[in-house]
Amino acid sequence: MRSAARLTRAASKIPGVTYSSIAWRVLSDLERDGQARVTDLATAQRVAQPTMTTLLQRLGGEGWVSRIPDPADGRASLVGITDEGARALAAYRAGAAELIAPQLATLSEADTNALARAAALMHRIADAI
Repeated sequence: MRSAARLTRAASKIPGVTYSSIAWRVLSDLERDGQARVTDLATAQRVAQPTMTTLLQRLGGEGWVSRIPDPADGRASLVGITDEGARALAAYRAGAAELIAPQLATLSEADTNALARAAALMHRIADAI
């Protein structure tokens, strides 16, 4: 867990990027899973609902997320990623890859294979939780 968190922090040191890793995780979750309620996003990121609301307002101001009324509950809304948000997320990922790629290029084939296997296992474990 510490190694994954450390790599995430290191890879997020992209020049010009002002959003936290939570913002990128939220966009990533919305891209992967589709629309979600604010409460569910806050729970998934382990932040208070007001904190998530503030973040979503910032992301909405960028045009990266949109809100629609929740058809199952008129008091709530669903948040979704916009095309512009998906482009911003892709740019963030590309920037992170630019930071990581030179380090990956120094690994031996055996280390690269071990890392790929570890990543696959981490995905499997995360999906099972």
